[in-house]
Amino acid sequence: MARVAAAFSLRDPAGRGAARAFAELFGGSRAECGAPECFEVDGVLVGGFEEDSINLEMLDEAPDPAADAVIVFSRHRSEAGKKSLTVHHPGNPTGSAPLGGEPGVLATSYPALSKLLLSSLVAAAEETGLSETHEVTLEATHHGPTRPSKAIVFVELGSVEEDWSNPRGWETLAIAVKHALEALDNAKCRPAAGFGGGHYPIKHTRIQLEDPEVCIGHVIPKYAFQQGLAEGVITQALTKSYPAPAEKAIIEKKSLKASQRRMIEEEAMKLGVKVVYI
Repeated sequence: MARVAAAFSLRDPAGRGAARAFAELFGGSRAECGAPECFEVDGVLVGGFEEDSINLEMLDEAPDPAADAVIVFSRHRSEAGKKSLTVHHPGNPTGSAPLGGEPGVLATSYPALSKLLLSSLVAAAEETGLSETHEVTLEATHHGPTRPSKAIVFVELGSVEEDWSNPRGWETLAIAVKHALEALDNAKCRPAAGFGGGHYPIKHTRIQLEDPEVCIGHVIPKYAFQQGLAEGVITQALTKSYPAPAEKAIIEKKSLKASQRRMIEEEAMKLGVKVVYI
């Protein structure tokens, strides 16, 4: 049984609001966890830190050193102002790291938890009425933190200040996290990694929501291949997966060049990973 903690940035209105809603809705109590603000909800330690969410490099030590994974409540920013509820894992697939973490390093993913968070967001948005305005989607792997060894999953509310301060949005994230955690022990999907598609990978999102057998961790998008993947990133996407490495590499064929697809195929073959095209 996996032990999961949660974290947020005190300077982030969406993350702060969602974390506090999580405590208020589900009987949280104040606790000590090595963070400036801390509470416990049904055994889950939730820590609020001064650092921005992309810089939460201390998650191995706090809020729960014994946790296997950490869910980060966070805001989502979109230049287009797209209203969304998103799930993704942190990491920097290229040689640059403009938003925290280390260049060319992916954090450990948690495909089963990601899948449950995404489906729970769909249900929670229906419950709170946010489904009328917000799209639920996976995001490609991006930004920090990358140094913690624990699995990290971001659950985000976006995409502008109006959304970040919306109590219904906070409640939606809180409800989704509670439901995902309640279902986690019974998760039986097989882990996979995704390649290709856009920053909001439509086909991978559909698989995550509709295929009960498959759960997707890291998604390395088309633009990361175009910018130039850092050495070893394909291997990281397939192996840095909790509690087991990916069994499948799910590739959106039309979005990647033949040479890029071969790169994935070669790494997958070395690792004994099945390649599936969509």
